[in-house]
Amino acid sequence: MSFSSLWSLIFPPWLREWLRFELIPRLGLQPQELLLGTLRGMWGTLWWMLVGLGLINGGRAYMDGQYALPRAIQSQVVKWAPVADSVARQTDIPREVPLVVWYKESSMQAENPRNCTGIMGTYDLVRSGQLPCFTPGPISDQEVAAQLAVGALEFKKRCPEVTYGTHDPAVLQRCYLAYNAGISAAQHIDPHTSAYVMNNFNEQYQNMVYRDVELGTVTVSALGAWPAHLAIQSMIAHQLDLEQPPLTLTLLDVGARLWDAGIYAVSNLLNMDLPTNPRMEFPADRDIGAQTCLGRAHILGRPSLRPTLNPVREDPLLTQDVHGCAYNLPGVDIASSNAASLLQAPIPGEVTTYTDRWRNTTIRIENDEWIVWLLHARSYLVEEGTVEKGQAVGVMGAVGYATGPHVHYTVFDKITNRFVDPGLLLPKQIAESDGAETR
Repeated sequence: MSFSSLWSLIFPPWLREWLRFELIPRLGLQPQELLLGTLRGMWGTLWWMLVGLGLINGGRAYMDGQYALPRAIQSQVVKWAPVADSVARQTDIPREVPLVVWYKESSMQAENPRNCTGIMGTYDLVRSGQLPCFTPGPISDQEVAAQLAVGALEFKKRCPEVTYGTHDPAVLQRCYLAYNAGISAAQHIDPHTSAYVMNNFNEQYQNMVYRDVELGTVTVSALGAWPAHLAIQSMIAHQLDLEQPPLTLTLLDVGARLWDAGIYAVSNLLNMDLPTNPRMEFPADRDIGAQTCLGRAHILGRPSLRPTLNPVREDPLLTQDVHGCAYNLPGVDIASSNAASLLQAPIPGEVTTYTDRWRNTTIRIENDEWIVWLLHARSYLVEEGTVEKGQAVGVMGAVGYATGPHVHYTVFDKITNRFVDPGLLLPKQIAESDGAETR
C-alpha cells in the first residue's frame, strides 16, 4: 500500500473537508500559524523540559517535602484563593494571610468550633464582647468569606505596618505572632521561639512546644504559620504578566480549547442536563455605596432580553461583591465548586470575544437593551455571532488578572446608559442570621 493510499484511508476527503471548513474555523485556528507555532513550540517545549520544568518540579518537590499540606487543605486553598485575595486587597495585607490564619485556627474546616471563637480564632474579640459567639457547627460559604474578612481586619489591626505587597519574613513572622499572642507579646517574644509561627520550618524547628490558655502545654506537629505561608504562597503564585506568552503556553491554550470543546460536545451528545439558573447566596448587609458609577436598571422593556441568568451554570459562589468602578468595568466575581464550570449567556444577543490589555479573556454579549461582559474564561465555546439566552459560551478559568478560576461579571443598561449592580438581577438567596431568604 502506497503512502498516498494510506493517507487517504486515515484521512478520507470528507474528514479533511470537515477539519478545514468546520472544525478549524469554529475553533478560530489559522493552519499556517498553528504549524509555525507547533514547530516553534517543539523547541520551546524541549527547552522548558530541560530547564524550566526541571526547576519548577524541583522547587515543587522541595516545597512538598519541606512544607507538606494535606490534599484536603490544598483543595481548600485553590477554592478560596480568589476570596482571600479580595479580602486581602480590601484590608491591605498579604493575600496568603487569611488562608494561613484559617489553617492555623481551624485546619481550614468550614465549621465553627465549640468555644465560640469562629474559624479564625477571634478569642479576644468574642471574650471582650466586640463580637457575638459564633454559633458552633457547620457554616455556609458566605459565612466563611465573612469570617475571613473579620480575621483579616484583626490581623491588620495588630500589625498595621503590613501591606498587600509585604514579603519580609521578619515582619510577617512577627505579625503572625501578634495575631496569636497579642501585640504586647509580639514586642517582647522572638517569633523564632513560637511553635505557632515556626514549627516544622526546618530541622531546627521540629515538634516545638506550644502553650495556650485553653489547650495548655502541647507538642505541635502541624506546620507553623510561616512555613504554611510559604506553602500556600507557592500554590497561588501570581500569573506571569508577559508582553508575549511563551509558545508552550499558546499550545496549552489550544489544547484546553480542544478539550473543552470536546467535553461540551460529548455532554450534548449524552444529553447531560445541568442546572441553567442556579441561585447564589448574597450577604444580607451588602455595602456597595462606594461604587458611585452604578445606576438604576430600567424597569420596562422586553423581559426576554433582561440578564436574569447567572453566567456560572454550576454551584455559583460569590467571591467578591460589586467592585471595579476604578477601571470602568464594575461587576461581581463568581466562582464555583467546579473550577471548569460552563459559562452561559445571561442574555440573548450578539457575542464577540477578545483579550483586553490586561490579558483578560473576555466574552461580550449585546442586545437592544443590555450589554454583559464575562472575564477570565479559559476557553470560548463561541467566537462571534448570535447566541441564545442560556447557551454555553465558554469555560470558567483564571486567564489574565486573576488569582483563581472565576468570572468577573459586568452588566450595562443601554436604556439608562449606566452600569448596574448584577446582584439586583441575578437569582439569589439572601443570607440571614436565622436562615436564608430566597428571591
